[in-house]
This record gives sequence, structure tokens and C-alpha cells, in this order.
Amino acid sequence: MDHTLDTMSDEAASDAVRSVLRHLDSEAIRPAIRQESRARQRHLPPISVYRWWARRTETVSGAIIDAISADTPGRLTIADTFAGGGVIALAGILRGHQVYAQDVNPWAARSLATMLALPEVEELEEAASRLHADVAATLEDAYLTKFSDGERAHIAHTLRVAIGPCPRCARPLRLFPSALVSLTTRVDAGGTEGFLACPAGHLNHGSAIKRSSCGECGRYIQPRARYTANRIARCHDCRWTGKIAEVAAAGLTWQPVLVDRAAPGRREIAIPTQQELAAASDGAWVPERDLPPIAEGVETSVLHRHGMTHWHDLFPRRQRVVIERLLAACPSAADDPALQQALEAAVIGSTEMAGYCSRWDARYLKPYEAVANHRFNFTTLSAEPNVWGAAEWGRGTVERRITHLQKASLWLDEHVGHPLTVKGPVASDSRRTSLARRCDAKVVEGSSARQCVPDATFDAVVTDPPYHDDVSYAELSDLFRAWAGLTTGTLSGDAIVRRGSRTGGGTAAYQALLTDIFTEVHRTLRPGGHLVLSYANRQPAAWVALLQALQDAGFRTAGYAVVHSENELDHSKAGRRACNLDVLIDLVHADGRPVEQFVPSEQGDGAEREFCALVGRAALTVGELKTGWASDFSESLRASAFLA
Repeated sequence: MDHTLDTMSDEAASDAVRSVLRHLDSEAIRPAIRQESRARQRHLPPISVYRWWARRTETVSGAIIDAISADTPGRLTIADTFAGGGVIALAGILRGHQVYAQDVNPWAARSLATMLALPEVEELEEAASRLHADVAATLEDAYLTKFSDGERAHIAHTLRVAIGPCPRCARPLRLFPSALVSLTTRVDAGGTEGFLACPAGHLNHGSAIKRSSCGECGRYIQPRARYTANRIARCHDCRWTGKIAEVAAAGLTWQPVLVDRAAPGRREIAIPTQQELAAASDGAWVPERDLPPIAEGVETSVLHRHGMTHWHDLFPRRQRVVIERLLAACPSAADDPALQQALEAAVIGSTEMAGYCSRWDARYLKPYEAVANHRFNFTTLSAEPNVWGAAEWGRGTVERRITHLQKASLWLDEHVGHPLTVKGPVASDSRRTSLARRCDAKVVEGSSARQCVPDATFDAVVTDPPYHDDVSYAELSDLFRAWAGLTTGTLSGDAIVRRGSRTGGGTAAYQALLTDIFTEVHRTLRPGGHLVLSYANRQPAAWVALLQALQDAGFRTAGYAVVHSENELDHSKAGRRACNLDVLIDLVHADGRPVEQFVPSEQGDGAEREFCALVGRAALTVGELKTGWASDFSESLRASAFLA
């Protein structure tokens, strides 16, 4: 239930602005939030169209929009000014509303428009068949092979080990990260044997559960041994020990050591044959394009330290050529722009399985993305995938992504019931025009400090601002932007703090940009409309910047709520003091009308909920923040059990 914080007469109370959050029951939706966050793609198939980071659940986004609709029934115009992964836009469309979605990142804007305008399943299936036929010869040259018994197969993955000279004695070091290189059968299927490396880098086949001796040098092999923990390498000739980056400074080469052969219902992990080595050789493949340089950044620094200076350095030349030819074939395989964009989304999405940064799971026989856990992954045992996919084997392949596109298209058809009319992406400096009634969604690329609509257009703005310096969206998306031919590097107007930057981009700049964006939201939000945003951060400075920006933009808080937002069992969060709760803040124009503020009646238990309650109480004072408020507020947060 809600609590009235303002004392007002009955007459004033009848005219007061009330928070839409009073209609939201955060505890009632919590089971659905948990269920969705643990299987996002199954519950919301369209998000599989493109990679994004820190997506919030449709359960929460939809509940917010439902709460707004409870006070303002009918078809509304809902805006998301930090559209990112597109969940809020999707939630609005599922409820029959018109949507305006804007993001500074061209990868987000392009991909969101593709997601909302997916062709029919049959069109996707036919186009995929034409695409495969166009590149069939290239795929055969790249991946056709035989099982050890002579039966026809395709290469599903090629595993390579990084090799570099010892900085002291120049001996070539085979930098296997651990003794177990790969089982030959998944551990959950009873696998106990596989390929193991000795401490000196010699590859052996044998038991993965018992100690053995290297057949070449006699050294003991402990199956659980880690050889490059903390990115430290060792030379077993001269006893040098140091960072892998020191080895990489002289240049790394990548030697194929295992291949994963596949056919329907069958799989084989083995030492590569001479034919397979020839097919994997860089000399057999000549790419036609180079990708842009990798910009210096927090997340990209690991790539630079290990000798990767351009985005194409993340890919074996075979993988580059296959991707290039698939992209070149998309226009002829597609009948219309929407179909071409969908095919390109599948091909470009496959590039996250970069063949020199895709880590191999030795126990479950699968690769992990180059951007797993919101970080660029550098590994010295890489897995180059079959770009198209080998039968049912492989993760993130073009074939699997096209299947996901079909599932997403079918799901949208079932839940929306008609093809969506989508405009964009258009540039943020385009002329400001009213939204046509027949338009379901308008997608805009560029900073939301300038929005392409007249004053008082939006009934509500529901958004999820970038969380200070938590996720470097621009850096992580650069891999995809490079392949898509979009601008790479720092994005002008990107509302994020760049950690360690020497060229600005600190908290003060973040606050100033948020102020500009929220001031523009104030202009485009109709009188009586609501701005509802969700936010989570452990840093007091982030909250100070957000709340001050909202006040400086002319808003006043109508209420707040706390919702469960994340799956705390995710690998990237398990065992860490990460944020699993979001604070929702409902804001309205500070136009002098009385506001009956909403405060959640159940604060809940736990250090993080207490932290969120401290934030929520401070958020209620937006519109009346006094000079010096930030220091007292920051001190109270730092003293909380969640941060202490």
C-alpha cells in the first residue's frame, strides 16, 4: 500500500498527482521475475536476435507499463530513451501501445529495428536455404572432413593452442591453460578419458581422472592442474616465470591441436589430420577486408595486452573468409530489406564466437563467447567454430541463430497478431515529427539529449539508464559494429563513465549528460505523464549523479519501489556482492501541483534491501534536494551493511 508523505487538505489531495507504482505488487511478480531471468530466451525469444548486456526482465517492464495503463487506459505512446536490449519497447508493443525507442549505440538501434520487423517464418526458412546454397562450396572447402573410420563428417570446432617464445631462452611455449584440454565424451555422459597436456605442453591421450606420465618427456600429468592461473606462464627449460602478456609481446601463433568432427547423431574429438591442418591453415584463406583498430578501453585492454590490435585479429583467417562470404551473399538470398537485415543479424551475431577468443569447456565440449560475462575473454586454448554449424552441434552458429530468428518471428506473430510497422532506425538529428498513428514503433539512433518528436508527445517514459561504469556497452558492441560496418570506438553522447579514462568521461560528465537527456525527456513528456526508471549500483556517486540530474531536469519524485531484477545464481554473479535488486523511481513534472508520494509498505529483509530503502528515501526528495545533500547521503550509503 502507499503512504502519503505530504500533508495536504482533502481538496488538495483530490487533485494530487499519484504514483503509478501504487498499482505494482513487487512481491506478486517476483516468482515470474525469477523464472524469466533464469531462462530469458525461452520466455522472451525475440531477445535472441542480438547480443546485449544487462537486459532487465519483461516481467518488470510489463508490470510498470500495466501500472501506467491503470491510470491512463487506451493505446499509449511509450518511450524508452536508453533502449539497449529492447525489452521495454517489446513490453509496450505486446500490450498494444505505440513505442518510441532511442539509443546512442548504432548496434542497439539497428538490431532493435531488425527484431521488431522480423519476416515470417517461411520467408526466413527459404532465405536461409538460398544463403546456404550460395556459400555451400566455401563451407565444404572449410569444414568437410571424415571420421577416423572414413565416414563423412564436418568440422564443428578446431581447437588451437597459443604458442610464443620464452622471453629468456626463446624456447616455444605451448600455453595450455590446464592439463585437461578436452574430454572425448562429455562429463555428464560419463566421459572419463580425453586429451591432456603435460606441464611442458606435450599432448597425450589418457585418463582424465588419474595421474599419468607424458609419453614424450615423462613428466607427471595431474588432470586437475592449472598451468596459466592468473595469466602466468612458465618455461620448463630455463625456469622463467612471468605474464603471458610478456610472451605475447613477441607475437603469438596458434597451432591446431584437436578437431571436433560431427555428423547427425555422432561426434568425435581427435588429433587433426594433415588435410584438416591444411584446411585450418591461414595460407589457404585470403580475407577481402580488414576490420577497424580496437580502441583503447577498460574491457579491450586485455586484447591489446595480448597482441590483438584490430578486430580481425580475434579471428582465424578461415573464419573471417566464411563470415565475409556469408555477408556478401545476404542481399541475393533476401527478397526485401527486412529479410536481408535478419540474415545479416544472424551472421554478424555469430562473430561473438571469435575463433581466437572463444574459450573451450573441456568437460562439456562447448565453446564460450568472446564477450562472456560482460568481459572480453582472452584464452590460450581457443575454439574456432564452424560458422554455419555442423549438424546439431555448435553454439552461436549462423544456422542456430536463424532458427532463433524463426522462433522469435513465430512468437511475435502469436503474441502481437499482426506484422509490426516499424520506422527506422533514423538519426537523432532528423526533423522532429509527430508519430503516425499507424506506426507501431519508431527507432532512433543517437543521443537522447535530442529526441525526434514535438513537445509533450509521450504519455510515459519507461527506461533503464546505463549504470555509471558497470558495463562498457560501446566497447563490448565494437566487435559487432566492426563487422556491421558501423562506427566503432567511443560514442559521442554515451552516458557512461569510462573507468581509467584520461580524456574525461568521469562522473561529472555522466551527470551533465543525464541532465541533458532528462531535460529533453521533460520536454517530450506530456503534462501529467510519468517517467519511470529502474537503476542499480553499488557506488554512491552513481546515485548522486542520477538523482541530481533528475532534479536539475525539472522532475519531482512521485514514488519508488524495489524489485528483484537479476538471477543471483548466474555464473557471473554467484558468490559476489552484486546487485540483484533494482530501485524503481516514478517521476513527474515539478509543476507545483501536490504530489501524493508512494512508499512501499514492505521493505523486506537483507542488506541489499536496506541499501535500496536508503536510496528510495533519498529519491523521494528529488525536486527538493538541498545544497550539501550529496555528502550526507553518500556517507549513509557507505555505512550501510551492503557496502561496509
